[in-house]
Amino acid sequence: MSRNGDPGSSGTTAPSTGPDKACLEVPDRPEAIPLARRFVQGHATQFHGQEITHSAALVASELTANAVQHGAGPIVVCVSGSGGVLRIEVADADPRPPIRPAQSASNMTGRGLALVEAVSTRWGVDRAPGGGKRVWAELSTNPAAATGQPLNDDLLDWTGVVDGAPGYFTVRLGDVPTNLLIEAKAHIDNLVREFTLASAAGSDSPGPGVPVHLAKLIETVVFGFAEARDAIKRQALAAAQRDEPRTNLVLHLPLSAAGAGEAYLAALDEADTYSRAARLLTLETPAAHRLFRRWYVEAVIRQLRQVAAGRRPEPVEPFEETLLEEVQRLAARQRITERTARLQRVTAALARARTPEDVANVVVSEGVNALGADGGGLLVPAPDGEHIAVPGAVGYGEELVGALREERLDAPLPAATVLRTGDAVWLESQEERDEQFPALHGFEAATVSMCAVPLSVGGTLLGALRFSFNERRLFDDDERSFVLALAAQTAQTLQRSELYAAERQASISLQRALLPRESPLIPDWDVATYYQPAGNQEAGGDFYDLLPLRDGRFVAMIGDVMGRGIEAAAAMAQTRTMLRAYAVVDPEPVDVFNNVDRFFEVMDYSQLVTVLYLLVDQATGRIAVGNAGHLPPLLVDHAGARTTELSIGTPFGVGGFERTASELHLPPGTSLIAITDGLVERRDEDIDIGIKRLVEQVTQLQSVDAAKLMEALTTEAPGPEGDDDITVLVLHHLGG
Repeated sequence: MSRNGDPGSSGTTAPSTGPDKACLEVPDRPEAIPLARRFVQGHATQFHGQEITHSAALVASELTANAVQHGAGPIVVCVSGSGGVLRIEVADADPRPPIRPAQSASNMTGRGLALVEAVSTRWGVDRAPGGGKRVWAELSTNPAAATGQPLNDDLLDWTGVVDGAPGYFTVRLGDVPTNLLIEAKAHIDNLVREFTLASAAGSDSPGPGVPVHLAKLIETVVFGFAEARDAIKRQALAAAQRDEPRTNLVLHLPLSAAGAGEAYLAALDEADTYSRAARLLTLETPAAHRLFRRWYVEAVIRQLRQVAAGRRPEPVEPFEETLLEEVQRLAARQRITERTARLQRVTAALARARTPEDVANVVVSEGVNALGADGGGLLVPAPDGEHIAVPGAVGYGEELVGALREERLDAPLPAATVLRTGDAVWLESQEERDEQFPALHGFEAATVSMCAVPLSVGGTLLGALRFSFNERRLFDDDERSFVLALAAQTAQTLQRSELYAAERQASISLQRALLPRESPLIPDWDVATYYQPAGNQEAGGDFYDLLPLRDGRFVAMIGDVMGRGIEAAAAMAQTRTMLRAYAVVDPEPVDVFNNVDRFFEVMDYSQLVTVLYLLVDQATGRIAVGNAGHLPPLLVDHAGARTTELSIGTPFGVGGFERTASELHLPPGTSLIAITDGLVERRDEDIDIGIKRLVEQVTQLQSVDAAKLMEALTTEAPGPEGDDDITVLVLHHLGG
């Protein structure tokens, strides 16, 4: 269905082509189109056979579609033919002639009458004697017949309403860019066309049709405020034909257009929700078009009601001024949105921060970027209680950072003042800087403006956040709120990092205190041990132990508590103590493990603990092995390294499984390596790959010496920044 009429080809009245003329009145609804098409097709066949039947049906469909969509009932379709010419007429009660929109690849409308013009020899528009209009087209079987001529330009202004018409009021909107008018109206035309098609499809379907809510929306968009839309479109196209860059909009409208305008705006806003949800082919209204339609519709509503009430209408604010105000409003909102987004990113990044340096890296860089500052820094009281420490800075040279670190807390400088008083400092100009902090000129000469805010939680002052600007800077309310919000987030994270550091240090101290300070000397055996806590993490639960027994044997063990922090360290301590106690009474692996299982069951421990337990006969090298879910040890001799095929039981804390032991012989000149998974486990690979890499590394070393093995293992191990503790125990049998 054509959405808008197009200007036709001739503005003159064409005489009837003969006495034979048939007419059909069709309903003012979409079903009129197939009725008109069949009616004209039948008479075209009767007058001229099949030669122009298809063209006649096309013309009838397009003219009737325009009358249904843009005209008013009654609609009458007439067809007549004589002398090789077929004439089709469609009359309706609306006096407004069709319009041809500007050509646009994005406009889905305006092509109907272009098709009519392409297949017709002539076409045009006449005023009907009793009001309304008649659009006609002639088709000829003679290929040499003349083609149509353009409609007169004055048809664009032929609205049937003049200034001073009864019941109508004049609304003056002033100059508006012509291109904007045409583009905005083309978008609305696309929406009207799609809604009209949806309405037609709903009426033809045998089912329930278009929902009532959507039908009301379609009715408002298609027919509401149509008189004003049509007048604006005509004036814009007329200005475009005259190559005028601006259109002076003057409308003649009834008072009822005010209420229609309010409903029209609400309907279009709702239609945009359908577009955003991809329920329509028409895209959401562009922002500039949405602003324009609100500007002109609200101006029409306001002026109509003022004029109808007998008041002098207020001048309409030019659209450009409205546009500038909107740009300024959006710019301010964008700044707020960007800063809110930055605060959200800061919050997410600070959740991973563990140290004051981590906090500074996140906060200072984000703050400098958001504010456009030339530099920034996070400052805290130094451990000596007299100076300032700088965990992190951005944009400050080494000399300035060094000077900040030498700054005393009693210095007459902004950050020191904040750390003493807890009050924020805002310096907006060089005059304020020199008046309040004259020492700052020699300290930081390039700085013109500065802000320094306290970092405090619950009345405790933790530090200060400062930003420097090399130009004059006025800190508005939004900017100050952003800096203070950034400081509040920073303070909370700093406090959390301090608590975390204290807890981690306590955990590591506990863990180290429970590990052997030095390995006991065991005759004929060389023992090497290694422990490294995970960097920037809570303390873990790794442990090892060596326990000489009175009968000449000794126990070597290595374990790992699943989890981190104080609880893991406490579980490690309890498990190690239990293993030592039970080993003294009865060191056989199965007996020791059964006792530990019973203890876990009685105490209802939630932690899981893996342990590799070795009962070694130091004279013969015979080893009884108990494994509670731990990695198997590596056996190393002069042929290389290999994993041991020993039975592995469940970790402590699982329960319900029978314990078993394995036997292993370690002759003189061989070594055994026991590890925790921190040495071989990586996030991006399977642990078996790490074990294989470890075997190859030890094999290439071609040594079984405990010290050399330990050096090679720990050199290639992940650094302190790793995710897990690393514990290694090497037993090398020297022989008698």
